Amino acid sequence: MRSELKRALGASLRSYRLKRDVSQESLGPSQPYISNLEAGRGSASIDKIEQMALILGVHPVSIILAGYLGSSEEADTEGVLNRIHSELREIGL
Repeated sequence: MRSELKRALGASLRSYRLKRDVSQESLGPSQPYISNLEAGRGSASIDKIEQMALILGVHPVSIILAGYLGSSEEADTEGVLNRIHSELREIGL
């Protein structure tokens, strides 16, 4: 995973955590683990992202999408969502 994307995913996670007033200790297996993720020094598995999203009360894709938008020069949320919608229809979803 690109380091820029890791940092953006960490920033996304941190933003949701702070907005919902959730401590690092409450979010994951350990405070250092969450601290490393938020600093862009680690990668979370999809299982961990799902677990953290559940605690934060958000959809896991929101954390991931916010990270991708934060790491891209083109932060066009509507354009990205339209592309995703089109690609999902392509496979019948």
